[in-house]
Amino acid sequence: MRTADVWLGRYAKLVVAMTFALIVVGGHTTTAGAGMAFPDWPLSAGSLNPDGWWQDVMMRLEHSHRAIAGATGVFIGILCAWVWRSVFSVPVSLAAGALGGFGAKAGGASAAVTALSGIIVAAVIFGVMLGVAARRDLAVRPAALRWLAFAAFLGVCAQAILGGLRVILDPLGVAASDTSIATTFRILHGCFAQFELCLVVIVAAMLSPIWHRLAPAPRLRGVTWLGWTTAAVIFGQLIVGAALRHMGAGLAIPTWPAASPDGSWLPAVHNTFVNLHFTHTRVGVALVTLLVIALAWRSFGKAAGEVHIVRPAVLLLALLAAQVTLGLWVIWNARPPLLTTLHVVNGAALLAVTVLLAVRAGRAARLAGGHVASQVSAPGLMEATS
Repeated sequence: MRTADVWLGRYAKLVVAMTFALIVVGGHTTTAGAGMAFPDWPLSAGSLNPDGWWQDVMMRLEHSHRAIAGATGVFIGILCAWVWRSVFSVPVSLAAGALGGFGAKAGGASAAVTALSGIIVAAVIFGVMLGVAARRDLAVRPAALRWLAFAAFLGVCAQAILGGLRVILDPLGVAASDTSIATTFRILHGCFAQFELCLVVIVAAMLSPIWHRLAPAPRLRGVTWLGWTTAAVIFGQLIVGAALRHMGAGLAIPTWPAASPDGSWLPAVHNTFVNLHFTHTRVGVALVTLLVIALAWRSFGKAAGEVHIVRPAVLLLALLAAQVTLGLWVIWNARPPLLTTLHVVNGAALLAVTVLLAVRAGRAARLAGGHVASQVSAPGLMEATS
């Protein structure tokens, strides 16, 4: 690989680390109930650096979350521009976004609308700049990589908009609204962060030197299918978990394995909270456990010693064990904040590693298909030229 590509791969890993750190801080902000420490957005108490934010725990969590989110958004934009080889797209779009920021600084009821408009305008300008760069650069990178990087950029813009709406639509904020609408945006904001993590993980995987070291392995087609199925089920499990957190139903069933006071494994009463909790802590856990074990087992059997497939499979089993253990501790100890946050963060790691395994297995399987095709076509070509 060229030196520039090596550094791009390293930078992509940094972006993954920043996105994961954002999920850590955001998850703990939600666990601590600090999501509305500042009732305004995009500024915090009308300022980029509000007074006393470091001394107050709630303000510190929320303001740190916003600051890390802004930095992560810029880093993802740089990653996308680097992939597309568009030098000027980042500063131009940042300038457009800054205009929205100055408008928000003026305050008033339209501050949030101005900020949201600034994000959308900056995203449009960024996309146009990427298109111009792609037309001029004949050596642009593969289309799949480019569009995935652009999807990650659009994703972080969408996440910023969801985060803003999560604040301005909250009844505790500057614009009171229906509680169910505010809760929906809280859940969407939390779940979309996991989706964004998956996007940057895929981009980083494609930019890693390991991507070019994977050996053709036709046996991994089944691993690929099972990997994506497992990732989809884990994501569904995370959605249910996010709903429990944001609806305050984390202890709707305060015992495990018993689901009712009489020791029964089924709930004695049924309502939205209890049914969600039972789905997450019983049905979802069982499905995820079975699928992760099956995925790891199949990877061990089909990878034929390919360490870049086996290692993520081993890590999956470790993360699964940690996730189940953390979940039990959360219930048995009445949701202590630190353990609850670790449970959320570990779930994000479990999803990310599953996606990584599925992407690598898919790459090896596709390489095998191309290798077979080239072997089949070569004799025909020799006969035609003889």
